Amino acid sequence: MGFFKTLFTGREETDEEKIQQKKQNQFDVFKYDGIQALNIHQTDYAIACFEHALEIQEDNETRQYYVKALLSNDNTDEAIAQLEILAKNQPEEPLNLLTLAELYLQQEKYDKVDEACDKCIQIDDTLAMPHYIKAKKYNITKDLINAVAQSTIAITKKPDMLEAYKLRAEILFAMQQYAEAEADIDHILTSMHTDNIEDIDYEILLLKADICHALTKDEEAKTYYNKVISFNPYATKAYLKLGEILMKEGKNKEAASIVEEGLKYAPEEVQGITGNFTNFEDKMREAYNAINPYQLGINL
Repeated sequence: MGFFKTLFTGREETDEEKIQQKKQNQFDVFKYDGIQALNIHQTDYAIACFEHALEIQEDNETRQYYVKALLSNDNTDEAIAQLEILAKNQPEEPLNLLTLAELYLQQEKYDKVDEACDKCIQIDDTLAMPHYIKAKKYNITKDLINAVAQSTIAITKKPDMLEAYKLRAEILFAMQQYAEAEADIDHILTSMHTDNIEDIDYEILLLKADICHALTKDEEAKTYYNKVISFNPYATKAYLKLGEILMKEGKNKEAASIVEEGLKYAPEEVQGITGNFTNFEDKMREAYNAINPYQLGINL
């Protein structure tokens, strides 16, 4: 580099320029070695490389890779510290603030969640994500009215944001607003344009089943509980709820059979339930024990 600089500029590099060029070369080596290491999941080495690079030179892109590596290593505290530096370095970049808000939410730092989301909205008030994150925060803190409001704002700003519909459906279900919750879930199912359950989040199917059950739409509820079981044989709740509906229909033997099937997939989950039983669990246990041809009691 020094030779070419002399050739084209007619002067030799000064000692200071040589030092700066050496630092730049070292920085480049550490940065790109770190990126390569991160790409092959050698996160410890990647972190070390990025730390050395940032000691030599401040660089937002390198710090972003550093954050990614830290999160891959579950070092949330240090990732937050680095994102806070990035947020100061790039005050008009909302992505740093959104990532911070999500991490603050994980750490239950709810005031900081609001602060990061509000700053993001000030930067770009067309974004849906800060409202979605605020809705999650309100849901966690049981402020369901504000949770619905924020998820609705998110949907208004980004009508194809299906995760916001799912969150709002969950909140509405918790508020016993079952018809409204079903409308959101049905919108998701319609928007996905698929009959293949493997393409659908089984939690959506389970929520649809629970809503139908709450609305006493038992045939539809059974259909969706069966879909949940097909998707995830370990979904204990689906077996229990399906058994509850079958018992209500007087199909005790069929109900016992479905619970027995659930026990084969998740015996520890089902048998580990102790303490005060709900009426259904008491009845299911009694019915199963009465019908069980081997007279083997289970402890639902």
